[in-house]
Amino acid sequence: MPSTTPKQKRTMAAAAHNPAFAKKVGIPVDVAKDFNRADTGTSMRMGQSDAEYAKGGPILRRTYGR
Repeated sequence: MPSTTPKQKRTMAAAAHNPAFAKKVGIPVDVAKDFNRADTGTSMRMGQSDAEYAKGGPILRRTYGR
């Protein structure tokens, strides 16, 4: 089952890749991995609509250390 919100997608991805975080939030790692696998290739881009992405809208990036 794919995630329904960007927040859920980020949480499941974090839990799938970090067992300590998964334990902290109470999500079984195998469930998080299933969600993360289902989210691969979906159109859920954080903060960017499909229309913006399709027409070459600005790419949303975070800058670290600036």
